[in-house]
Amino acid sequence: MIRFVLVTPKGVFLDEEVVSALIPAFEGPMLLEKGITPSIVLCKEAGVLKINFVKGPRYFAVFHGLAKVKEDRIVFLAETVEDGYEIDMARAMARRDRNLDIIARKDPNEDVQYAQISLAKQLARIEAKTLGEGGR
Repeated sequence: MIRFVLVTPKGVFLDEEVVSALIPAFEGPMLLEKGITPSIVLCKEAGVLKINFVKGPRYFAVFHGLAKVKEDRIVFLAETVEDGYEIDMARAMARRDRNLDIIARKDPNEDVQYAQISLAKQLARIEAKTLGEGGR
């Protein structure tokens, strides 16, 4: 077991003993567990954080994250965290579709770069919700 502290600008979101965590590292998914070498890990702009508790896994959509790994704890800093159970799937899918439409049209009056960032966030939300409900 290792202590996992998840912090946002609003404060501590979660502070518990966990079995492990699979974080959306920039280089690809990274498993963090007791005994891992201390380090600082930069995460993707939008991704899914899987935390393995004794009772089973939970999934979170995380945005702009950074993990500080110590021998006895993991501190994960994120701009935003959303529990997969609480994500509104219909809303995320509607936003995903809207962003895909903007990207496909390449309309100079639309902010395509913003749509690409928003699309990544919606995909993370959809994945966290799907996994949290037993998908994949």
